[in-house]
Amino acid sequence: MQRPQHDALQAFALIARHRSFTRAAAELGVSASALSQAMRQLESQLGVPLLARTTRQVTPTEAGELLLERLNPALEEIRQALDDARQQQGQPAGTLRLTLPHTAAQIVLYPHLDRFLRQHPALTLELDINDGLVDIVGQRFDAGIRFSDRLQPGMQAAQVSPPIRFVVAATPEYLARRGVPAKPDDLAEHACIGYRFGASGPQYRWQFIEQGQLRQLALRGPLLTNDNQARLLGVRGGVGLAYLAENLVRDDIQAGRLVSVLEPYLPPAEALYLFYPQQRRPPAKLRALIDFLRDANGLAG
Repeated sequence: MQRPQHDALQAFALIARHRSFTRAAAELGVSASALSQAMRQLESQLGVPLLARTTRQVTPTEAGELLLERLNPALEEIRQALDDARQQQGQPAGTLRLTLPHTAAQIVLYPHLDRFLRQHPALTLELDINDGLVDIVGQRFDAGIRFSDRLQPGMQAAQVSPPIRFVVAATPEYLARRGVPAKPDDLAEHACIGYRFGASGPQYRWQFIEQGQLRQLALRGPLLTNDNQARLLGVRGGVGLAYLAENLVRDDIQAGRLVSVLEPYLPPAEALYLFYPQQRRPPAKLRALIDFLRDANGLAG
């Protein structure tokens, strides 16, 4: 039996990830018909169907799922080996796939993004801004960034931010109009700008410490969004109170445009971590990102 070629196996894994011939073909730079023909040849060589095709989507068959389970780690090792070989010239190269939530992106990455890309012109940084818990191995990410309480088990982690506090903030005008909450339960009588994880995920519960115990409150108000920029516009516009990373509103608080309330009840600060599979040696491109973020966020050394 003729052995399947690496390119065909890589294409199969890509189709399975995208659930689409069209999107996989676009990423590979080939036509969907050529990709379909390559998959038929692969299935013929193996003697089993690997993909179930419908008019709406493409999904792996049971045999396809079993193959993917063994294939994806092997393809990742090959990709990493090729990238490391190219990087012997001195510059990290290839594609670095990173998943991180909106808040982490705004605090840790966006302020330094242009400098990182200028320093590493041979790198392509692919970002997935996602507040959900992402399977970085299953979805073939090189790494993720999360707060420590949301790290996946079995991961190696590197701190990439100083500890970050969250605050409850509002404009002076709003507080003059509605009053200053003295304790977390007072928020039930206020307009609270809410945050939802993703398009249909759970609503974030505001966290407080009372009598040494963590309390998480589900609060209601005139605005519920999955976008930090919308929350910032809302709180700066006097719509209500918002629970935000202090880094995002520090300048507003220092300038008096916003006021932080409920300070005695706010939880301790918590750092952000970049995490990646523990069993794998981080490739040069990932080491470059870790070193850069630690330096840019004052953690070098």
